[in-house]
Amino acid sequence: MLCFGKPPYLECSSKGEKRLSAFYARIRKYGNKSIEELYQAFKIFEDGETGLDWRRAKGKKPLNLHECNSYYSYLWDVYIVENPDLIDLIKSYTGLSDIFGQEGHVCQAYELWRIRCLNI
Repeated sequence: MLCFGKPPYLECSSKGEKRLSAFYARIRKYGNKSIEELYQAFKIFEDGETGLDWRRAKGKKPLNLHECNSYYSYLWDVYIVENPDLIDLIKSYTGLSDIFGQEGHVCQAYELWRIRCLNI
């Protein structure tokens, strides 16, 4: 579990506010695909495979890790631009959490906290 800010925390996952879960957050600009689908498909692996379904790509370390991390941030930025009402929601909490978040991995709560801090 990763937490940013201080309690009370808004849970940003499928176990909390689903609109803030990478599995449920869909971007109209990219064919209404979820952030998770887009992020996992962006990965490029050592054997050259890319564009994989999230189930096949999740948990595998890509060759383009730095670019993937930047792309994940970008996807959350686009999602919030498409759903500006969510800014008020995340700003109404003093902290954000992700029960599935792990150090060293991309994290929706981190990205949303970053966006929250930029909009205060």
